Amino acid sequence: MKPGEYFIPLLGAAGGKRNAVGKARSIIFYAWAGLAVQVVLAVGVIAFVLAGAASQRFGVEDLHGRVQAMQVANLVMVSDFLEAERAARAYQATGEPALLRAFHAGEDEIATALTRVRRLAWNAVRGRVRAEQQSAQAALLAYNRAMAARPGSPAAGRLYARASVAGRALTSQAGQLRRLVDQHGDALAARNERLLGVGLGWTIVILAFGCLLPVIAMALGLRWTSVPLHAVTDAVRRRTRGDQAARATPGGPADVRELATSLNLLADESDKVTAAELERARLLGQVHQASVRIHEHLRADAIIREAVTAIHDHLTVDFVWVGIVTEERLTLAEGDLAAWGQVADIVGDFPPDSVSWIRDIYRHRSSYRVQDLRAAQAEEIPAGIKNILKRQGATSLLLTPFGAGQELLGCLTLLRTGEGKAPPGDTPREPPESGVWTQPEIEALETLAADIGRALEHARLYEGEQRLVAELKSLDRAKASFLASASHDLRTPLTSIIGYVELLSDDPAGAVRPEQASMLDGVERNARRLQSMIEDMLTNSKIELGAFTTRLQAIDLAELVPASVKVVMPSAANSGLAFDLNVPDHQVVVDGDPQQLDRLLVNLLSNAVKYTPRGGSVTMTLDTAGGAAVLTVADTGIGIPEQDQGSLSIRFFRASNAVAAAIPGSGLGLSIIRAIVTNHHGEMSLESEQDRGTTVTIRLPLRDHAHALR
Repeated sequence: MKPGEYFIPLLGAAGGKRNAVGKARSIIFYAWAGLAVQVVLAVGVIAFVLAGAASQRFGVEDLHGRVQAMQVANLVMVSDFLEAERAARAYQATGEPALLRAFHAGEDEIATALTRVRRLAWNAVRGRVRAEQQSAQAALLAYNRAMAARPGSPAAGRLYARASVAGRALTSQAGQLRRLVDQHGDALAARNERLLGVGLGWTIVILAFGCLLPVIAMALGLRWTSVPLHAVTDAVRRRTRGDQAARATPGGPADVRELATSLNLLADESDKVTAAELERARLLGQVHQASVRIHEHLRADAIIREAVTAIHDHLTVDFVWVGIVTEERLTLAEGDLAAWGQVADIVGDFPPDSVSWIRDIYRHRSSYRVQDLRAAQAEEIPAGIKNILKRQGATSLLLTPFGAGQELLGCLTLLRTGEGKAPPGDTPREPPESGVWTQPEIEALETLAADIGRALEHARLYEGEQRLVAELKSLDRAKASFLASASHDLRTPLTSIIGYVELLSDDPAGAVRPEQASMLDGVERNARRLQSMIEDMLTNSKIELGAFTTRLQAIDLAELVPASVKVVMPSAANSGLAFDLNVPDHQVVVDGDPQQLDRLLVNLLSNAVKYTPRGGSVTMTLDTAGGAAVLTVADTGIGIPEQDQGSLSIRFFRASNAVAAAIPGSGLGLSIIRAIVTNHHGEMSLESEQDRGTTVTIRLPLRDHAHALR
């Protein structure tokens, strides 16, 4: 998977969820909605209060403006009628024309008052107003008739009597209208008081509701918001404590639900990343185990078989083909030939420049992958190979080269058929979707390919080294055989030379002059030196050829050591060295080969004498300790440099200071000594300091102690 591909599903899923929850309402929306409701309630309360006040005002105005005005107008009309009636009666008594004029003026005022009463009247009192008007007209008409009659006549009296009746009827009608208007005024006053009480009550209720509603809404809103927020917080805390299954339940406003959904998406992607990391760790761990097994093999075919087995065991793969670069061509090294019979055809269809193409991939330390062989990327694959892969049902391809350093050694080719086959014997897990190669799989395969390259390089070097070792062993055996033969051939004439020198030195052979004796002594000394070198070479050849055997028998070192010391004493005396020998009075018996032990002692003492300058000293000590005979040879010679001490057991090796001083030697003495000590089941240690001398200690098991151990 490419880096960019990994995040596309996350962004797409998050975008889809965002569109889904975008249709719901957020906390801001509900806050504005609550504010709008609060404003509406406030406006409603104000409107209700204003409407109540207006209604109250209209009632008061109606009570004061119409009812009282009508009462006043009605009283004025009655008052005018009474004035007119008094004028008419006075005119009846006196007949003065002024009173007649006053009556007619009263008629006009009564008509005006009745008009005002009629204008102020409402539906409930209009009938009474009409009745009052009719009574007023009848009364006025009656008085007009009475006043028109001859004053003092009986007819006038009857007309005045009728007019009085009509006047009383008018006052009665006016009284009824007044009482009706009073009742209506009382009703209006009661209605106004009731409206005022209801208005105050509803105003209190609305104000209380308006004050409590925001508190209730805020409490419900806080609960509606805080519960899912607490759930989100709890999910986050659980995940921080390691509960990877923790998820938040979406709820509450849209943005809180979106927060929970985003957290869940983030948790899902985190789980995917964690799963990918676990898969990477699992695969890398398995690759490490496979690499350990691969590096256990030193043959190329075994390495490739182990690698193919590891791939089949730990990766979901249907086919593994391993190509090896041979003379700029890919050859089949290993694969599932039983299941893929046309692998040879694939090899034959590889283009000539395929190795250079694979080498270019190897230079970048990467892999070539085709997630879908039907996609456009598969057009890069040669048609012949692609057709064969399609016929076999392959859906995806992964090619990873391997090599050593800059050298390409081959490539791994993995194919999938998309059937989702799980690795045998592995923990069940979901197969890759549509045969897609995951990044952990690619990294694991690249790591394995690097190990294969290193293992093949090691195998190639090992095989070359084995061939070289075989050749060297053959040369060494030839050399050892030649040295053994040459040493044997040289020892016979050298023995003869030493014998003739001894004969010439004896008196029966004739008197020898001092000059001749000195010459013979030099010949014998160098002959014996040459004999010692030949013996060392012969012994070394026997060791190399495996013919250096030890015949153990009881040997008293207390007798053998002084005999060996006598051999080197002349050389020590000629070199001007002080020699000190410390041997116990009792026997020191070990199981040993007398010839080999004598050779060991002579070599030790010869080295001590040879590498100690004139005026120095050599000390030979024999003792017992811890069930072993302890031989110690200490000198005050040139010593051995510290950097050379680790190579002293190597045949023909000589210390650098000895070489620089041109001291003759073969470099075989210590290697022969160590071989003899090993054959006698002993131990050897060496302590040396340059220009301070050397001390060699050899421990050999005592005979009785060795038998007790057996």
